[in-house]
Amino acid sequence: MDNELLIKKLNFKSRRGMKETTFVVKNFLKNFSKMNKDEKSELIELLEMNDQDLFDLIFRKKELFVSKFPNLKKFAY
Repeated sequence: MDNELLIKKLNFKSRRGMKETTFVVKNFLKNFSKMNKDEKSELIELLEMNDQDLFDLIFRKKELFVSKFPNLKKFAY
């Protein structure tokens, strides 16, 4: 999949049901062009999560987020 199509797909998936998660995910996407292959892969995996799990992971279980998505942590906080 080319980068432009992937970015469009990720932008669509970034529209979340919670304002807080949408803000964080949009921040990831702003940095997409700076990401390497591993970071992009983790981002795609992250966007597959449902809103509540994503919220919990980012705001309540930060240690788990860092261990599960070590390559994305520099873009999150």
